[in-house]
Amino acid sequence: MIQLPSKFVKTITDIHKEKGEEWLANFDVLIAHCEERWKMKIMPPFDLSYNFVAPAKADDGKDLVIKLTVPNEEFLSEVSALKEFNGNGMVSLIDSDLEKGVLILERLIPGETLVSIKNEDEAVLIASSIMKKLWRPAPKNSNLQSIIHRLNSLMRISQQNPEGIGPIMIGTIQEAVDIFKELANTQTDLYLLHGDLHHYNILHTSKDTWLAIDPKGLFGEREYDTIQFLLNNLENKDILTVIDKRVDLLVDQLALDKKRLLLWGFAHAVLSTCWSLEDEGTYNEHFYKAIFVFKELYSKYYLD
Repeated sequence: MIQLPSKFVKTITDIHKEKGEEWLANFDVLIAHCEERWKMKIMPPFDLSYNFVAPAKADDGKDLVIKLTVPNEEFLSEVSALKEFNGNGMVSLIDSDLEKGVLILERLIPGETLVSIKNEDEAVLIASSIMKKLWRPAPKNSNLQSIIHRLNSLMRISQQNPEGIGPIMIGTIQEAVDIFKELANTQTDLYLLHGDLHHYNILHTSKDTWLAIDPKGLFGEREYDTIQFLLNNLENKDILTVIDKRVDLLVDQLALDKKRLLLWGFAHAVLSTCWSLEDEGTYNEHFYKAIFVFKELYSKYYLD
């Protein structure tokens, strides 16, 4: 029997309500089912956040990772995205069960995250190489969401919080909505995007290469897919200086539109902070500070 951390249990019940409670009540049965169906032994999990993720050893000796989640729209999108990426810059999908919310993935060993690379420039170059592999023209027939879905989420937040949410004033949210609308409506070339690509979702492999994990799956312009990377791994750093330099490197390496990237940065930093406040009642201080960093950088390069 696997003992689930109380914080993880609370997260599941807070987000998924009764459906989450039912999933937790049947968790041991699900584990037994997976071990039998895929002929594996599931080990104690990695650090848990929103999904149960653990290493597993197949009966034939192969190292695997199993990911279990309360079945939902985001899970279905992840499966679709993994199939679209098909191991190109991305961890390989071995099998899945859509009804039960199960993913069986290859295990990336040693599996250190990009946070282990202390040199900022080197980390950005690794991330940009992953982005080059992942991004491809959006497929015509797919159930993946577009950036418009995230615009709709931000508009809903604005409507439901007429006085703002947490430290974010309604004027800031509305400004982000307006920018999001303008950018979404003026996109030209649409690509298949990761949707949540950051330092903790890029892992080192035994072949001395790096691969992405945990795609959200999204259609949109490439500039948008850089923002989560820009928002992460900012602890004990000068956020303005670090984001400024990261932006310049990514623009140079990937031939991106810097002006649109900075605008996306502001709009998505607002959205990410709002999401955290809705889900957990708290927020990441670096995400929040980045709202004003992106505004300052945009002003510096395009308004001064």
